[in-house]
Amino acid sequence: MHLRLCQFSATQVIESNGFLFTSGQIGATPDGKLVEGTIADRATQALKNLDNVLKAAGSGLEHAVKLTVFITDYSQFALMNAAYLALMPSPAPARSCIGVKELPFGTDVEIEAVAVIPGSGKRQGDAKL
Repeated sequence: MHLRLCQFSATQVIESNGFLFTSGQIGATPDGKLVEGTIADRATQALKNLDNVLKAAGSGLEHAVKLTVFITDYSQFALMNAAYLALMPSPAPARSCIGVKELPFGTDVEIEAVAVIPGSGKRQGDAKL
């Protein structure tokens, strides 16, 4: 399946007050093809896409403070989570995972992020509760 990602979101990332807010990214390759395989394969590609969007805006996944993951089948959570943990820095950013009925282009995972722009003066780190 070849996707026209430009129709998916007109704005990939927007900056506000030292933070970057991304549009959701799916597991599609740069040429617009949905990655075949498991939800882990598509989550890995979605995270790589997020990292590329953040890097183009002066940040990266290593500066993420919050991710939101949308999945269509919670029985696949463990596979998605393994891919997530393999690519995220330690400590990993805060995260929500939301089960949804369907996602664009029939994919099973979409991920969005909020990241700090390095040098913006914003603090990143674990809150002590």
